[in-house]
Amino acid sequence: SASDKSGEKRKRKAIDLEQKIAIVGQYKRGQAVSFMVRNLGLSKSTISTIKKDSNHIHEAVKGSAPMKSTIITKKRTGPIHDMEKLLVLWIEDQIKKRMTLSLKMIQAKAHSLLEKKEGYDYDQTFSASYGWFNRFRCANFYIVKVSEEAASADSKAAETFIKELDKLIKERNYLPNQIFNVDEIGLFWKKMPDRTYIRKEAKTMPGFKAFKDHLTVLLGENVFGYKLKRFLIYHYENRIFKNISKATLPVHYRANNTWMTLALFEDWFMNCFIPEKGIPFKILLILDNAPGPQHLNDLHPNVKVVFLPPNSTSILQPMDQGAIAAFRAYYLRNTFEKAIAATECKNAKTLCGFWKDYNILHGIRNIAAGWEEVTQQCMSVIWKKILKRYVNSFKGFEKEKALEEISNKIVLMAKEVDPEVDKEDL
Repeated sequence: SASDKSGEKRKRKAIDLEQKIAIVGQYKRGQAVSFMVRNLGLSKSTISTIKKDSNHIHEAVKGSAPMKSTIITKKRTGPIHDMEKLLVLWIEDQIKKRMTLSLKMIQAKAHSLLEKKEGYDYDQTFSASYGWFNRFRCANFYIVKVSEEAASADSKAAETFIKELDKLIKERNYLPNQIFNVDEIGLFWKKMPDRTYIRKEAKTMPGFKAFKDHLTVLLGENVFGYKLKRFLIYHYENRIFKNISKATLPVHYRANNTWMTLALFEDWFMNCFIPEKGIPFKILLILDNAPGPQHLNDLHPNVKVVFLPPNSTSILQPMDQGAIAAFRAYYLRNTFEKAIAATECKNAKTLCGFWKDYNILHGIRNIAAGWEEVTQQCMSVIWKKILKRYVNSFKGFEKEKALEEISNKIVLMAKEVDPEVDKEDL
């Protein structure tokens, strides 16, 4: 229909060439039309028309002038604007050097550039959020596909690092329980799949922005399978903790703007990692190459820190080889379980009531439970790509198969509250 329910004429939405190219690209990569309809706010017929017209669109690209960044009519000034100009130059330089950049690296660089501005309290007024990054990216960059040559360079760097790491382990005689890896992740702890009934009910409540509420968790373990206590950063001291000792929480809790700063990492290193029960000296700690405290080797004589080479994190970082993905899946499953239990017990709540009462303490407990559920088999096999020793006895673990099984269980639970939920929503 050309009109909405109020009888007002629907406004046409102009779609430029750049948007059409993006839509065609998403379709060729296997993105479902229904998914694009929901995310782009366009009708199914519009996307189908663009899809059918893909040949003409490619011809138009060939004959057009080079596309430029989106023009922003409002002129921005100030420290953040100046930082973004420097950040663009830095990113372009990294691209020329064939360096793969992660969101975390760009956010850290943005903070460090602002930190150099004298008298500017960047920590209070700038959080390098996902929203900021998306606006910055759209105004300055298109997604760049990594060439095969760059990918080859990554593999060569990884190969060299594995040999050097093995040599270090052999020379210093590090045992499996002395080799650790940690990695930080961002978690939207109240976020639910878009089409679930929980999400729809929560949308009608005040404080819907809770779905965008973000925290940071540092997860880690050793080759022997010992899981470190989680280190959690949340943006304020919650009144929920008023009568609770933080020492009894299943996480090391720190209040900050949810990002891992150098000071917080040192805090974790000296006050959480070093004293943790069960950690033997000496220790070899493996970290990714994101900007961080390079002086950690000076903080304790019995701890040796090595950094993964650039462009190799996705290949070598143990925690990225299935442990983090499994943790996220278990956390989501646990949240669904709590929602279903709350609505089916004797004094049942509505889903709206459950979600209103779901606080950061519940989130922390679910995080702890989700991390504990990641199997020993999974935690063992994540070291296979980076170590040449201590991994021969590890049993096989098929990451995709395991996550598929977890996803199937989540879908079955989700259907109890909304029959329309499918795997795509997860």
